Amino acid sequence: MRFRHILSATLLLCVTLSRAQAPQTIPGDLLIMLKPGVDPQGIVDDMRIMDGGLSGLQTVELVSAPMRTWRYRFDHTRIGQDRMLGLVRTHHDVQLAQNNHHLTLRALPNDADFGQQWHHTNIDSQQAWDITTGGVTATGDTIVVCIVENANLPHADLIGNAWFNHQEIPNNNVDDDGNGYVDDFRGWDAGANDDDVYGGGHGTQVAGMIGAKGNNGIMVAGANWDVKMMVVANTGASDAGVLASHTYPLIMRRLYNDTDGEQGAFVVATNASWGIDGGQPEDAPIWCAMYDTLGTEGVLNCGATANNDVNIDVVGDLPTACPSDFMISVTATNNTDVRTFSGYGATTIDVGAPGANVITTNINGGIGSTSGTSFASPLTAGVIGLLYSAPCGSLMDLVHSDPQAGALYVREALFAGVEQVGNLPGNTVTGGRINSNNSLLYILNGCGACPEPYNLNATNTSLTEATLNWSSSTASAFNLHVEPVDGQGGPVLDVTDWNGTSYTLTDLQPCTPYQFTVSGICGPDTVSVWADTLIWTSEGCCVAPTTYTAIATDSTTATVEWTNVLAAQAFVLEYAIAGTGDWTTVNGVVGNSTELTGLQGCTSYELRLRSTCDGFNSSDWGPVLTFSTPGCGQCIDGDFCPSEADDATAEWIDRVRIGTIDNESGTNGGYAFFTDQTATLLTGQTYPIILTPGFDGFTFQEYWGVWIDLDGDGQFESPSERMFGTTNGSTIEINGTVAIPADAPLGATRMRVIMRFNTAASNGCQDGYDYGETEDYCVNIEQSSGVVSVASPLVASVFPNPADREAMISLPVDFTKGVLEVLDPTGRIITVVNATSGANTVATSTWPAGPYTYRVMQGGSVRYRGNFSVVH
Repeated sequence: MRFRHILSATLLLCVTLSRAQAPQTIPGDLLIMLKPGVDPQGIVDDMRIMDGGLSGLQTVELVSAPMRTWRYRFDHTRIGQDRMLGLVRTHHDVQLAQNNHHLTLRALPNDADFGQQWHHTNIDSQQAWDITTGGVTATGDTIVVCIVENANLPHADLIGNAWFNHQEIPNNNVDDDGNGYVDDFRGWDAGANDDDVYGGGHGTQVAGMIGAKGNNGIMVAGANWDVKMMVVANTGASDAGVLASHTYPLIMRRLYNDTDGEQGAFVVATNASWGIDGGQPEDAPIWCAMYDTLGTEGVLNCGATANNDVNIDVVGDLPTACPSDFMISVTATNNTDVRTFSGYGATTIDVGAPGANVITTNINGGIGSTSGTSFASPLTAGVIGLLYSAPCGSLMDLVHSDPQAGALYVREALFAGVEQVGNLPGNTVTGGRINSNNSLLYILNGCGACPEPYNLNATNTSLTEATLNWSSSTASAFNLHVEPVDGQGGPVLDVTDWNGTSYTLTDLQPCTPYQFTVSGICGPDTVSVWADTLIWTSEGCCVAPTTYTAIATDSTTATVEWTNVLAAQAFVLEYAIAGTGDWTTVNGVVGNSTELTGLQGCTSYELRLRSTCDGFNSSDWGPVLTFSTPGCGQCIDGDFCPSEADDATAEWIDRVRIGTIDNESGTNGGYAFFTDQTATLLTGQTYPIILTPGFDGFTFQEYWGVWIDLDGDGQFESPSERMFGTTNGSTIEINGTVAIPADAPLGATRMRVIMRFNTAASNGCQDGYDYGETEDYCVNIEQSSGVVSVASPLVASVFPNPADREAMISLPVDFTKGVLEVLDPTGRIITVVNATSGANTVATSTWPAGPYTYRVMQGGSVRYRGNFSVVH
């Protein structure tokens, strides 16, 4: 078993067709994919004792959150590796489990002769470059290929195609784009938790095959003249490292898909020029499943197979024997299209690609000759990037609407374009060597020699006019067809040989549905098929305004504005105090705005509109709009910076307790402002605060921060406004204190609580972060008399201590009602009872022996806290 890096000029070893040496398992390590909603600690609790002894099972780290995969350790001296793996796989909360393996270096062949880039001739790169040289898709997406290992992109022939995360400010210790990674400007190294990913001679050679800058007058060209290369370090050289490193491009492409390209990166392919000789997919199910997960987001994955002349169908290999449709397994060929030193397999190895004595960039800043599947694979990944730049709008329509289907179509084009050459037929899935021009033509032929226009749109500009717009990648002129739907009146319009991508329609029938289509003209005898028909309705229908706003200008006045309805002669407006149903009606409003007067301050109102047409016809009421008038004070009326998590479905702020605030809210979609929860805080005093996370099954490492807007600017950015914060992540409830400065400005202001996954919020204005939640509260700061103090928690008496069947916690006679909570050694609350003065009994007979903590809560504060033990 050797790591598939080319590091020296080493002769090939002779091997047999028997199974290669088994991959080296890391003793005591397990990778476990949990079922959705499962607490990873639950596996530890359930399997603490196995085969009559302690297993020593414990969680070590979250390897990949999207894959729900954790690394666990157990005591392999007490229970065998295979036995423990088998037991774990039978647990009802485990979806997949596997051993963790060492990835070691692979010795690869290398002919030191300096030659020319013959591989571009073999795969017809020049012909493909007559169509496209890469860079962007037909719809303007910047194409990204991810290199999963260090690469020295500052190389003069690579830096022009280096990918940078421009939504991240480098080296400011802040997750600016909220993707869960701090300062990931140049890429990501999950082991070091930084973007120090440059360097590496092997990765520099890989990068040159994908995207050495073309047409720049120096050195060489990659499969693309223009493409962005993302570098992600292959952390740890183990299965866990494989999962962690592939999680970064997965999250970035998912973010791109979810935000319609506003965030993340359009990653279309990853490249793995490393692996495990003789590795078996059944021993690494989570590793193989990662490729399926990437595929659902639209990412194909290229893997370099073994540099041994062996049948991978028989001896196995990781990752190239993984059965995923989104893993493209590549073997290497020479300049005569013959595979000589590399693996083959009629069911496992998909394609061949040039990889013997190829010329590419090197770590010394120049170019050189090298050999191996390590360079056939990135050449294939580069061709995939080139295919996405095909001038075909319909391809990108598919990619944007269904990324997975789009990726499979590009894979189909790659396979359909291969040439049946050398000894590849019968020894690979496709029987051929890649050809970038053939695959590009396959896409264009599927798109048509003249692709149809796309992005059809119609905008009404008056009762009888509308403007049509469309896009096209190749056509120079267009044919248009417009007609009423189902012959509902009005003429049929046909326009031929129209120059431009917009057209103004006139003499439309009011309030009539029309259908529009367009075809492209690419030459004298080349016309595209008609585009998908667009149906829209012309202006003139008596409908309510589609959009309206209400802005309170002061505590008694609000300005209401709405979109125009061309058929309307006037509008009717109604408003009421929210929830009362006591509507005030304003009739006969002409124009698109009006002013409401005589409103009550600090009040929430509901508003709705409808149109009146032809003097008597009226539309239905439009949707109800809610707005509020000011007058509630700075906490509610002030203009505060936004702070909201993108995703609060799996983790959220569950409960906040400070002073008289005791709010148990559950998830609120990333942000909530609780105006019904307030507390009075005195200057110079210190208050206990208890913050409780909530989880939908999994527990995650959460960081907390609490801010109070002392200066009233709504920003929460002054260091003095940070009242409390944690420096380490935690999965359990947090206890802390908030100290109000003696000179704090008096009056009502806002308190902000942020719980963020994996890293602390940089300030109280952290917005758009990936996972967690923000909650706002009003607090009233009052002057301390100088004698009032907030007592630190006291210790109550516990009898008996240690306890066996029950424990009694005694509280003084002046104690009124509260809540008694008992926590186990892991910090989890295991029982909650109402607390009063005198003895408060908790049953301990079923609890495991060990230490426990109790606390007595009153008014959101901890009044009593202490410890006791249980023995049986």
